[in-house]
Amino acid sequence: MRFNNLSNGAQAQLDLNRVDYPFVEYIQLMIISLTYYPFLLDNKNILIIGLGGGTLPRAIRKLYPTCSITIIEIDPLVDEMAKKYFYFKEDSNMKVIINDGRNFLKSSLNSINYDIILLDAYDSMSGLPSHMKTQEFFLELKNLLNLNGGLFIVNLVCIYQSYINVRLTIDSVFGQNNLITFRSTDFVNMIVVASAAIENFPLVNQKSNIINDIQEKLLIDINSSLKRKQRQKQIHNQKLSGIIYRDGMKNMKSEQQMSLIEFVNIV
Repeated sequence: MRFNNLSNGAQAQLDLNRVDYPFVEYIQLMIISLTYYPFLLDNKNILIIGLGGGTLPRAIRKLYPTCSITIIEIDPLVDEMAKKYFYFKEDSNMKVIINDGRNFLKSSLNSINYDIILLDAYDSMSGLPSHMKTQEFFLELKNLLNLNGGLFIVNLVCIYQSYINVRLTIDSVFGQNNLITFRSTDFVNMIVVASAAIENFPLVNQKSNIINDIQEKLLIDINSSLKRKQRQKQIHNQKLSGIIYRDGMKNMKSEQQMSLIEFVNIV
């Protein structure tokens, strides 16, 4: 599956012999990030912004059939394609809502708290939509997280100059010491994991069975990925130019690639 004019990469892929296997590496890394949730995920509330081919929610459903999974997708055609070509199916505890992700967050304030929020939403320029990479947006998102261990997991494209700004913006909301990252082997995607509890840096949950479940049920080589984990680099100390995105800014849609020096220092 490719979106809009993104002709040089696929946003969803499926192995017809293993439909539950998350074929795309960054999806695997988002799933592996669940190991930082400090409790059992059974019967928890999970929010996913961005359906794509439905690979991510289907994998989480296989891991945790009793979780309540809400998926927000702005494009009804994406929902149609996921169900028609990628074998994605809703069930009594996994529903797709056609809505803008931020509109949904605003309408959900004070109504429910989520234990996990995963963000994988992109516009035609291959960056986060401009209204979903601001400080105000991440504050709204954080306010919906369960403060007792809640995790925010986001997929970022790290070859663009805006990546630095988005990292700084997330840092301003969650705290720099509260972030960890996983980088894909092709250096394109960076998965950022943030904890809702300011005083707690996320640690791998060694007490639950999630590591074994991911390896056995989804056939993901989790140990090699955990070894590649990176702690949040000290962006401020690298003297890189960057800004914190705020609502109303007019310069957030330009997604130019980083210079080689910027890329090496950050990624």
